[in-house]
Amino acid sequence: MNYDTEEFDRYNYVDREIYSSSRSAPRGGNPRNGRKKRRGGGLKKFFLAVVCILLALFAGVFVYGKYMLNRLNRSESINTSKYIEQPSAAPAWDVISDKKVINILLIGTDKGDDGNSSRSDTTMLVSIDNDTKTLRMVSFLRDLYVEIPTMKKQKLNAAYAKGGAALTMQTLENNFRIKIDKYMSVDFENFATIIDRMGGLDIKMDKKLCDAENRNMGSHLKPGVNHLDGRLAVYYARIRETDSDFGRTGRQREVMELMIQKMKSMNPLQINNMMNDFLPLVKTNLSDSELIYLASIGSSVSHYPVKTMHVPNLNTYKERNVKGVGSVLDPNLPENCRLLRQFLYNENTGTSEMDSE
Repeated sequence: MNYDTEEFDRYNYVDREIYSSSRSAPRGGNPRNGRKKRRGGGLKKFFLAVVCILLALFAGVFVYGKYMLNRLNRSESINTSKYIEQPSAAPAWDVISDKKVINILLIGTDKGDDGNSSRSDTTMLVSIDNDTKTLRMVSFLRDLYVEIPTMKKQKLNAAYAKGGAALTMQTLENNFRIKIDKYMSVDFENFATIIDRMGGLDIKMDKKLCDAENRNMGSHLKPGVNHLDGRLAVYYARIRETDSDFGRTGRQREVMELMIQKMKSMNPLQINNMMNDFLPLVKTNLSDSELIYLASIGSSVSHYPVKTMHVPNLNTYKERNVKGVGSVLDPNLPENCRLLRQFLYNENTGTSEMDSE
């Protein structure tokens, strides 16, 4: 991805190469433009470094074996079958999967207002395509208004609070017809130390973002490239006052890509120190054999080109207020389903409503 030109909009970026076979891809626009504040203060901490686990830190698991594997918070085998259903708005397509494509759902959690309950504030799919040698990241916005088993229609982030990773994975699988049965979740407490272990990140920032950091964090940043320590990098990815949730998730994907690049320059000792700090924070249902396999391909995958998108796609949703729920993104589910399957599997399924207009 190229961030060198001023015209590039990193926040609403969707790689269009993947849509080359489609007659019509979503076009331009700046969704949910303008400054919009939400009650509750927004994201407490943000989801980062998990991709680095998959792509680089697991290389250490391969070396240290059981010691490092035992540092992970291993969840019991979770049952998603009880949540399988066909949402009324979703297309009646079979759930798609491919043995050469590994889909892992990354869930960033924080504590609820009571300090005990957990909720998901970031839900991102990492898809490793070993056929085309591509790494794809898809952000599912938390205000997506979808049918959740046992809850009817609700915001996506309600699924984790109600049924954890199992309900979240199956909700996405039901609605978007893609196979997801593996996950990793992280509570964001103390995550700034991970970035500090990496020596910080160099991030290009505009005036709005610098002003927000300076006003709220006591920093003295100026427009352009700034070197951010963990504390400032965390806040950079969680800022909500400068734009929308589209912008926030775009910055999270940007930070992840920067961390992948930074990881390539770290020596084995630095990586090992990070692993000791990071792995106990991770909860997953990946088996030992699956983790070791990821370790074996981690070095290669870290050099795959990265493509990103967000759901809902541009021009494929309506923003509205729902009584008892609040402001939501009500998606054109068949169109988002089609675009997501095309993005992950290069599959042309059915006819786009946009194509027929």
